[in-house]
Amino acid sequence: MSCWFVQTAVFLLCCLATVSLYAAEPEEQPSSPELEIQIIFDNTSAREDLRRGWGFSALIDFRGHRILFDSGSDPILLLEHLELMQIDPKSIEHAIISHEHGDHLRGVYWVFEKNPDLKVHFLDCFQEEAFRRAKGVQMEPHRITGPFELTPGIFSTGIVEGLPSEQSLVIETSIGPVMLVGCSHPGIVKLVKTVQEQRQQDSIRYLLGGFHLLRTDPEKIKQTINQLQELNVQSVSPAHCSGDLAIEMFQALYGAQFHEPGVGRRNVIDNGQMTFSTLPVKEQPAVK
Repeated sequence: MSCWFVQTAVFLLCCLATVSLYAAEPEEQPSSPELEIQIIFDNTSAREDLRRGWGFSALIDFRGHRILFDSGSDPILLLEHLELMQIDPKSIEHAIISHEHGDHLRGVYWVFEKNPDLKVHFLDCFQEEAFRRAKGVQMEPHRITGPFELTPGIFSTGIVEGLPSEQSLVIETSIGPVMLVGCSHPGIVKLVKTVQEQRQQDSIRYLLGGFHLLRTDPEKIKQTINQLQELNVQSVSPAHCSGDLAIEMFQALYGAQFHEPGVGRRNVIDNGQMTFSTLPVKEQPAVK
């Protein structure tokens, strides 16, 4: 066998070994945060391309599950925001509606039409019109009465009596409970106390949603804030029906633990840290 042949064979084997070595190294994939909450619908907006609307909706990503909490008053605007934020309705596993008012309920029917596999959860005490409309789009909502676990680590309070009655969500994270409320018709303090009693918690790490303090006098707002602080609600984002005055007072009394709401705002818990940001405008793919 010639020396040239042996040298060539050795060279080729070395090349193959090098290629195999690099091919075997997987590309590092960015890890998902423990919890991500994106505000999809709100009375205020943090981005020029996302419009304001009366109502509330937030998207939750937690432990591999994607949940829509409430769905705003304007279905077209809700779907527009989902598209601009590059959220595929078919990626949403559950939709849970806090109460029967249209500014929280109306969008869910349209999301269901985009994603017929969506699991929808209504309180059993919703007016029959909500269920009739669901039947019209061939939706069969799960009727909620008492507390239940929606997905691992995410719990509904079940029916909390009020005008109207309402449910809230609590997410049990590594740094403490995160709580979402829709409009707080039973009272924001009552809802927090309900969560703490049900989940045997003595604090709420973060509270987001409508606090129902619009047109409430300043003394009552201050009393509510004091009660929440006594209940060890550590940080807040009063949105939707909280009212401008209440939002200003929460900001003054909570200081650095007050976080601006608004469409396009994002809350992330990862590696034991909680951060807040505004989602960047993403370049949209060209329409073909």
